[in-house]
Amino acid sequence: MRDTLAFVGCVIIVLIIYAIQKNIKPDPVKERHLQERQEIYEAEKLLQAYGPISPQYICPHCQTKGFVHTRPVKRKKGVSGAKVTGALLTFGVSMLATGLSRKEGLTQAHCGNCNSTWDF
Repeated sequence: MRDTLAFVGCVIIVLIIYAIQKNIKPDPVKERHLQERQEIYEAEKLLQAYGPISPQYICPHCQTKGFVHTRPVKRKKGVSGAKVTGALLTFGVSMLATGLSRKEGLTQAHCGNCNSTWDF
């Protein structure tokens, strides 16, 4: 008898908790605030990774204007003749410090609309 009452009591408590949870509705203001914070976080992440938006550029892939982020980057480009000459004159010691490749300054662009990245 005691086990049956304990079981019925547990079932009643579970049903009450279930009914309370069903009646709780999410707050639309809180949901909108969370969505806005998520959008701000995504925009900051894009800003850190690809730089600020340059509104004058048009994406060559999707042809949209106003979504292109740009930032200056340096890329390795071929072998520098001056560095090869320096390496020959110093018997390769300068190669340890500078390497042989030359670096070229480019601009990296990223479209926030089609998510493509290119250099120019």
